Amino acid sequence: MAVSQVSSAPSLIRVDVSPGFTTGNTNTPMYNGKYLADAEDVIVVTVNYRINIFGFPGAPGTLPNLGLRDQRAAVEWLRQNIANFGGDVNRIILTGQSAGGVAVDYWAYTYKTDPIAAGLIMSSGNAFSFPVISRETATNNWNAVATALGCNLTDTEQTLTCMRSRPWTAIRDAAATIKPRPSSSVLRSVPPFYPTPDGEIVFANYTFLTERCKFARLPILIGSNANEAGFYRISLYGNTGTQPTQEQVDSFHLESFTCPTAHQASARRDCGVPAWVYRYNADWPNTRLYEGSGAYHGVDLHMIFGASEDTSGLPTTREQRELTRLMQRAWATFAADPWDGLRRELRWPKWEGRGETNVAIELGKGNRPRAEYGGGDEYGESCTNVTLGALGTSA
Repeated sequence: MAVSQVSSAPSLIRVDVSPGFTTGNTNTPMYNGKYLADAEDVIVVTVNYRINIFGFPGAPGTLPNLGLRDQRAAVEWLRQNIANFGGDVNRIILTGQSAGGVAVDYWAYTYKTDPIAAGLIMSSGNAFSFPVISRETATNNWNAVATALGCNLTDTEQTLTCMRSRPWTAIRDAAATIKPRPSSSVLRSVPPFYPTPDGEIVFANYTFLTERCKFARLPILIGSNANEAGFYRISLYGNTGTQPTQEQVDSFHLESFTCPTAHQASARRDCGVPAWVYRYNADWPNTRLYEGSGAYHGVDLHMIFGASEDTSGLPTTREQRELTRLMQRAWATFAADPWDGLRRELRWPKWEGRGETNVAIELGKGNRPRAEYGGGDEYGESCTNVTLGALGTSA
């Protein structure tokens, strides 16, 4: 657990150190909260949790979704101890990007009566963004690893005992041989060790639950990037040697980001809590993956944390620094007052999601260091043919 401390009350608790719940930890320059904590009156806490086969093993006879349970344990500890860091227990904000955004949204459904948090920030991911895996698939993947390590025994407990006797590196390496499963998009495969519906921590009926407001009534700041596929193209090319068509890219953006964002923002609005929607657009030289990568998946974290120069070793531009200050101010404003701070302090409109009121905040459009109002069809008619429930359990 990494804590960047200042004498302040609002606290941003980050649960997004693991892309796809598979790799990563807090010891990563781009996740360091020191610049954000220094720039704004906010405490930044980034938590580790078990990932990959260790966090989502699929082992019969064991609790599922251990990594998500770790997150709960960490936030409960912070509820008891955040005051020791100058924090206000009533102003804890959970925030995450990609898998972290999914985890934050899952949290709202799991702990609807005791969310601990006062608000939620979901960047490039929520409960409707990515497919989960079925218990059957999770068990098959676990058994394949156990077999590779000579532990696939008849008795479940003996299998667990055998697996626990193996070096963790051996388990990690064996798990790496299990291939991801395809999904409805060539750009979005399903990791073999991933959250699984268990009816307690992760659910298989988020569409049903959402329609009935079965989530914590907490304000949300939610959004995505203009070219999320700029990142996903790399793994697709590395795995298959192919490039997606523009139609596949457009469909991927709608299915995994634009429409899930609009859907969840509208659901909160319909259930009486405010939502603010944004889209990040900028493309800076020192954060570029390759020429044309654009505002790819995860690049907005460089702005929120302000650590792009530490990560790439390349200097920032004046406009980039200005946009960083704007975004850090916005995130801190939401943390201080998630119910009305963005409207009151920055004049950002709440999401209405009806016709001409499909308003999102466009950040860094044309590399301009400002927030502009946008939205329109991409958050309206373009989503009418996207079935979000299709991103349910993968066989």
